[in-house]
Amino acid sequence: MWEYDVLPDMGRNGQEIIDEYIKKSDFDVFIGIMKNRFGHPTKKAGSGTEHEFNDALERKKIAQNGLPRIVFFFGKENVDPDKFDFEQYQKIKVFKSAISSEGLYVDYSGIDNFEQQLKQKLELFIKENAQIENAEKKISEIDIVLKHLENDLEDSLTTYNEKSPIWIEPIISSKKEVPNNPSKNFENKIEIESIIQSPSDIIIKAPSEFGLTCLAHFIKLEAYKHGKIFFYVDSKKTKKHKIVNHIKREVENYYFTNSDKIDCILLDSVCLEENGIMQMIKNICEEFKHTPIIILNTLDNNFFLKSQDDDKVEIKRSFTSLYLLPLPQNELRKIVTVYSKNKSIAEDYNVMLDKVAKDLETLNMHRTPKNCISILRASNKIGSEYNPINRTKLLETILNSIFEDYEIPTFHSKKPDVKDCTFVLGYLCELLVLKNDFYFQEDFFKNKINEFCKSSLIDLDVNYLLSLLTDNSILSKSTTNYLYFRNTYWVFYFIAHRMNMSIEFLNQVYENKKYIDYPEIIEFYTGIDRNKSDALKILINDLDETLKIVRSKVNIPDNINPYKSISWNPDVPQLEKEQEKLKENVISSGLPDEVKDKYADKHYNQIRPYNQVINSVLRDYSFLVLMRQITATARALRNSDFVDVNLRKEVLNKITQAWNELNKLLIILHPLLADKGNVAFEGAKFELNEEDFNFDDPFQKRLAVLLAVPTNIVKFFKDDLFSSKMGPLLIDKALTETNTLLKHEIMLLLIAERPNNWHRTIDDYIVSLDKNSFFLSDVLMTLNFNKNYRATEQSESRQIELLAQKCRAKHIYQKNNPDMGLINRAKKS
Repeated sequence: MWEYDVLPDMGRNGQEIIDEYIKKSDFDVFIGIMKNRFGHPTKKAGSGTEHEFNDALERKKIAQNGLPRIVFFFGKENVDPDKFDFEQYQKIKVFKSAISSEGLYVDYSGIDNFEQQLKQKLELFIKENAQIENAEKKISEIDIVLKHLENDLEDSLTTYNEKSPIWIEPIISSKKEVPNNPSKNFENKIEIESIIQSPSDIIIKAPSEFGLTCLAHFIKLEAYKHGKIFFYVDSKKTKKHKIVNHIKREVENYYFTNSDKIDCILLDSVCLEENGIMQMIKNICEEFKHTPIIILNTLDNNFFLKSQDDDKVEIKRSFTSLYLLPLPQNELRKIVTVYSKNKSIAEDYNVMLDKVAKDLETLNMHRTPKNCISILRASNKIGSEYNPINRTKLLETILNSIFEDYEIPTFHSKKPDVKDCTFVLGYLCELLVLKNDFYFQEDFFKNKINEFCKSSLIDLDVNYLLSLLTDNSILSKSTTNYLYFRNTYWVFYFIAHRMNMSIEFLNQVYENKKYIDYPEIIEFYTGIDRNKSDALKILINDLDETLKIVRSKVNIPDNINPYKSISWNPDVPQLEKEQEKLKENVISSGLPDEVKDKYADKHYNQIRPYNQVINSVLRDYSFLVLMRQITATARALRNSDFVDVNLRKEVLNKITQAWNELNKLLIILHPLLADKGNVAFEGAKFELNEEDFNFDDPFQKRLAVLLAVPTNIVKFFKDDLFSSKMGPLLIDKALTETNTLLKHEIMLLLIAERPNNWHRTIDDYIVSLDKNSFFLSDVLMTLNFNKNYRATEQSESRQIELLAQKCRAKHIYQKNNPDMGLINRAKKS
């Protein structure tokens, strides 16, 4: 491309400057490409391409060696009629007809076909003109190696028999510390290109499932394209005393060369604590003294939580440690968008991204391509019923995929299926819960499950089950050879199914209130059939007991509500900016995806998935217990579509009563929170995001913290409570609620989640509010936030904008229910 290869100049026209560069390059092959545009005329020809073609043809005619070879491609592709330029197309037809008398040209259709034909023509040219011996054989070997490398990468990118729809370059960081905010992951990024250009002794560390193997195969492919041999070896598939001979033998079979041509060795699947692995590394280092080694080191999650420096390998080489980091949301967006397009998923990509991001966060899964694709694949199998709410169904689908795709030899009659697995692992997890220890030895696993199968008159292959669970990273081994569930959501999932199968265990969970320690078990339990009235009855009674304890400890009047006396206090400069945006009609799309993704990253804690420890909550911490109970009860209610409506109303009423206790606490504590930046009470801890409250005036900061209480209460619990099927119940509650603060918070939840008919409810609410009230300004702020930062379809954007303008018009013109005339005047004012 002349834009990158030609040094700019003045005093001559552009084509003359390009001609000078082309003449100096002394090229052997001229490749011309035309599709739908002919180009702009030069002094000598109808376009720059024709000009350069004529010069190449002239040079060829006077050359003694028949060079340059001229290969001209003409593309065939359907064109949007609105963008079709008939005049340009006619010029191409005339040019194509004119050059046909000069020789042969090539037609192509699509990029893949062009790449294939170009590669074929260039290989033919090399075979005819190469100075090396056996050029044809060499090209054939290169093709074979490239095909092997591409297949290896493709195989490594396959998740549950599903190929990754897009290559997402891993984020390799020079720092071990994982930033809280994923948007900062690129600050210490190491480029893969630099590793290939200047290979050195490196250990790249990451937890399982982060894509270390994919990275290794990508590096070796890209290295080969750069003319380098990065030899890959999987430490799990060879023995330490055979590793050197394995490398020497396989490099000849794979690359058609000998081991002294290796530029770098990639050693994958390395766990440094594993018996024999250090000897394997030492053997490689001693044999290949001058060859850099890149070690792909799989870690436990808790490695990133340790404080001590344990990065050095005890061998006679100094290795630099690098680390793979999770993906920020903009990288998730790429996977979701391409996957949705490939699968022709009708749902809006932004909405699908929001669902996947919520599932990953709630299930405490790392943002990795594999985890993202697992959820996308499960959601695609579930179909139109998929939502990020019934995660019981989601995990069941993922588990089904694992069983469908896993095959090792066993007797057919003893091969466990998903139901067997759920049944026996439910029992195993019951034992773990009762002893409150979630690490266990392999013998414990086999003995307990075999005993349970025998007493239940079930015959299944426990070794097969264990292999399936470990090979698919459901179970992992610690450095002390103890087994544990890699992700805690599997423990909660199997516990929930055990609760469904064993009334005795179910009652134990209720009596000990184990759902306070892990609310997920209630979510998964109620998600099994969405008709668990027993759970709602227990939860409402327990929540009522805790509310009595909280009220006895903190005697704050129920009617405390400072917001009634706070008036609308608009930010005038911000209001003026909004009006400017309206005049430019930048309404429907909100802010760019990049801004939305950075905002989502800002409020996402990517360190949390590194911690998969199951903790208990001290029952004396009444406010922490209350918050856990709100979460558990809200998730249970959300999953209880088929329970009697009166019971559901009663549960929702009790949940909002609990919200009110938190309202009262934060209202009382807001000066401390503003001044200190954090505050704790009865186990509940609240921290201020100083970026959102950057005030020099202490009074203004306190006021801002107070005004943020309603939106934060909604933010704390909306994802636990809301589903589209909860819409009618929430709207009913919004209409009947008499506490003005709770009513306002439910209205904010409706704006945030937008169930059917939400806009009518909010419209009526706007009409009912005082023209100068804080509640009206807060509704406006929430509407603007959702327009800008939340994924919205165009119809929703219009509804949001209309309601926002109604808030402005009501305040500016002091009319209770402004008509469209006043709303339009407010737009122009």
